[in-house]
Amino acid sequence: MSKIGKHLAIWLLTLASLAIITGIGLYIFRVPLIASLISYQLREQNIPMPSLSVVDISLNSLLLRDLTIGTAKELHADKIHVSWHLRDLLAGTVDSVEMSGLHMALDLSGERPPLGSLQPLLSSAGENSSPIRLPAISFRDSAIHVRSAWGDAVIALTGNLDQTRSDTLFIGLDAEITGPAGQAKSTLAVTLDAQGNLQGKMTIAEGRLSLPEAQISSFTGDAAFMLVARRPQHISAEFLLADIHLPGSGQVEPPSEQVFEQARFSLHMDESNARLIGKLLTSADTLVAELDVTARYYLNAPDINLVFNANSPARHYPWQLLGLAQPSAGSVVLAMKISGQTPPFQEFRHDGLNGLSWLQHSTLTGQAQLELQALSFPQKVTNLNGKLGLDGAFAQGSGKLDLHVDADRLIAGQLIARRVSIALPMQIHLDHDVWRMALQKVGRATLDAIDPINAVSLKDPLSLSISQADIELVKKPQGLVLKHHLAAAATAFTLLVEQEEAQAVEAQIHPGKITLSGGLVAGEEYQGRGAIKGMSLTLPQLRLQLTNIAAALQLGTGTGKIADFTIGQLHHQTSTPYFAPLSVSGSIQSVRGQSSVYAMDVAGGTPGLRYLTLTGKLALDKGDGMLKVAITPLTFAAGGLQPKTLLPALAQLEDVSGMVSARAQFEWSREGMRSSGVVDLDHVSFVHPTTKISNLNATLSLNDLLSPSSPSRQTLTIQRIDPGIPLERLVVFYQIEGSPPRIALEKADLFLLGGSVSLGPAIIDPASARTDFVIRVDDIDLEVLFDQIQVEGLTGNGRVSGSIPVTFEGSQITIRNSHLVAEAPGVLHFQSDKASQLLAGAGKEMDWLLQALQDFHYSELSLKLDKSAAHDLVATLSLLGNNPNVKEGQMFRLNLNLESNIGEILQAIGQGYRLSSEVLRDLFRLH
Repeated sequence: MSKIGKHLAIWLLTLASLAIITGIGLYIFRVPLIASLISYQLREQNIPMPSLSVVDISLNSLLLRDLTIGTAKELHADKIHVSWHLRDLLAGTVDSVEMSGLHMALDLSGERPPLGSLQPLLSSAGENSSPIRLPAISFRDSAIHVRSAWGDAVIALTGNLDQTRSDTLFIGLDAEITGPAGQAKSTLAVTLDAQGNLQGKMTIAEGRLSLPEAQISSFTGDAAFMLVARRPQHISAEFLLADIHLPGSGQVEPPSEQVFEQARFSLHMDESNARLIGKLLTSADTLVAELDVTARYYLNAPDINLVFNANSPARHYPWQLLGLAQPSAGSVVLAMKISGQTPPFQEFRHDGLNGLSWLQHSTLTGQAQLELQALSFPQKVTNLNGKLGLDGAFAQGSGKLDLHVDADRLIAGQLIARRVSIALPMQIHLDHDVWRMALQKVGRATLDAIDPINAVSLKDPLSLSISQADIELVKKPQGLVLKHHLAAAATAFTLLVEQEEAQAVEAQIHPGKITLSGGLVAGEEYQGRGAIKGMSLTLPQLRLQLTNIAAALQLGTGTGKIADFTIGQLHHQTSTPYFAPLSVSGSIQSVRGQSSVYAMDVAGGTPGLRYLTLTGKLALDKGDGMLKVAITPLTFAAGGLQPKTLLPALAQLEDVSGMVSARAQFEWSREGMRSSGVVDLDHVSFVHPTTKISNLNATLSLNDLLSPSSPSRQTLTIQRIDPGIPLERLVVFYQIEGSPPRIALEKADLFLLGGSVSLGPAIIDPASARTDFVIRVDDIDLEVLFDQIQVEGLTGNGRVSGSIPVTFEGSQITIRNSHLVAEAPGVLHFQSDKASQLLAGAGKEMDWLLQALQDFHYSELSLKLDKSAAHDLVATLSLLGNNPNVKEGQMFRLNLNLESNIGEILQAIGQGYRLSSEVLRDLFRLH
């Protein structure tokens, strides 16, 4: 052997030895090398591998156990067994993969990537677009743990993926899904060839659903499908939901649930057309609803036709899903039909058409009609009948929608409306994520009657003309945003307010123009502004009219001002009104920190004088409220402000001076109403055609205004009253009591003719035509009395006391059995030329009598007054005495009928009484 050959043999032997040693080393350390290789590949994707056990590796297989990867251990396998032929392995494929105990976490809640930290594996796999020949893969005891917003669920998997031939892949899977929403078992068998043709079958068995809205005891179905080049050639599916329970409404006694026997759905598709049919049946096999949808040419320009019909007793429908009470009787009929064209279905994914924006690319027409027949709700509504009609057309983002509503009876809170009709012809436009709606022409709404609400009812039909209804709906990331502007005007109508023992009060209303603008943002409260202009209100029985009423409303503010309002004029429509026309303005606001509590501030008066104020508070939730009314102190003066400026009914009062004020308070709750008030008159003087009042002072406290009453010992003082005879220093103590209200006169004192006059306890009833008094007279000066009654030639001295029973009845005064007696002897002087002429020649006795009266010293004197309703006053003066210079002081007993103006004086007093009585009668008539 040459030297070169010898060296070559040595090198070959060395290389062979190294190869043998390397092979032995790789074989000895094959397990840790494979583990390191797998770990390295995962680290390249930033995926941790908490555990891995390589049990064995040979020239044709690999066995792994306890594989766990992912930061949150999203994937775990108890065992993975991979088998191959060396020739196939060198070509990059393996024969089979057997997995058992495979568990994977899948997060569909949207809070993080679906595969968690394993998401990079999915991304890197998508980078390789070359065809992959899959080995035979089998799953045993495997599961996918799903986390979602609807709850957690587990999908148990068992099955095979087999691509034994190079051109066909077979997939066979058995799955069982369990979770809080229900469970189901499913079987899938699919074949996929190299040309992308797919066909297979799927079945669902032993399914059930448990949702808050429904309980479905059985859910089954099967489907067969065939796709060629990823285009559907044939799809047929049947699904059956059986024994469906919907929770009953708590407003029905006893609570019950709706039970449906089954819901059937079938889907049939070929390469051009698709059809979906659905039916819902009750437990008595009664057809409740039926759906039929067809789509022709759905892959290109889908031509849609949808028909939905429902006709069944109302109890068969899930009203509680709409937040409504369950009807106890009646039926519902719904018919809906929509047809037209939409964009190709695949563009919904490729072109980003989401939400309702696909309507911009659609052309649709449709009609719908909902009819309610004899619907009844326990303790709320009986025999509710109504029709709702919709007619619409939509093309290229614009369309028309005609809304028609006809109802025999509708309810909204406490309002029950009868024979309601609404017609709203709407124009609709869609621009990307913005919906806009407006009226095509004026809309109409009519209401024939309302059921009484707290004794309030509608006398005449009400008609509403809607001139503007602009609505905008915008889709934004934070949700939907609604904006609107509405304008309407109603015809005049009359409200009736029933009273228990009196005629119903009418309120004639001319509503004027009403506008409402506002908006609603998802997750926030509604914000709006309303306005009322040109409204008027007439109360014919009270002869009151409010004109030019306007209001500005702030809705949804939560706290702060809610409304500002004005009343242009408040009229009392009589020939002699109680008050001059008033203008009123005010505001309503919510009370901070008190839910459902509102406060009101109002001011009113005549031009240039705001003398009336009202403040109030109302708690809507409790029904409690309070109202304070005040007339600010008014100072009257001759040549200045006079009562007739404010109260034309007091036009007869002249030269009024002094100060007047008043205040009242009303409080109410569910238990009833309380009221009180005070009227102050300070140094009031005035002139009336029948009397003159000087320096009147009074404070009247009322503890009830609705049926006026007062505490005892109310006081009234007048410095001077002059109804023809001066009455001075009048002091009256009284009380208002009873129903109807009367004045209980406790005591009245005044100074008259040098003495005092008093009235004892008496009842003055302003509603009665007759009033009786007994006037007590004490220590009246005869000299002053004779001077006032003006009997020709009669003078004298002394003092008399007694009583005068007086009856006022209508315009008549009656006096019976009055008797005034002198308290001590005195002297009268009577010398009359007229009497001397009349009695001339009557005899010596009459001459002596006339002489005796010229200086008559009486020991007894009495004055009697009598007056009937039909005759004049008769005044009889009875005397016992003598004239020391006539017949040696012989005693005479005389009865003289006096001609005097006592009747005129009493008539003047009667006019003063009638004046006060008429004022009181008018005051109490207001109640």
